[in-house]
Amino acid sequence: MKKDSKAEEFRSLFLDMCPEMISKIHDMIADPNTPAASKVQLIGMVLERGLGKAETPVTLTTNKEAIEEAEAELAVIVDEIQTENEEEESVGTQEDE
Repeated sequence: MKKDSKAEEFRSLFLDMCPEMISKIHDMIADPNTPAASKVQLIGMVLERGLGKAETPVTLTTNKEAIEEAEAELAVIVDEIQTENEEEESVGTQEDE
């Protein structure tokens, strides 16, 4: 049996069990002996799977001055690295002579 067909078989079996599982979750939520924390957890789980997780809005802002400062710092670092490489190449060339 191929991996894909096993996955499909499992999915089919799981889907067949869903109505019973949903019924049990409903019974647990309706049961007055079920702790409130468990009910909240169950309700959250059902809502997330049924409706999907709530979107989290993300707002990005840029600080032009901070970006320009970072670019300038990076340029200095690049210059330092290039200077070091040139010096090493120069020393290596002199040693070869």
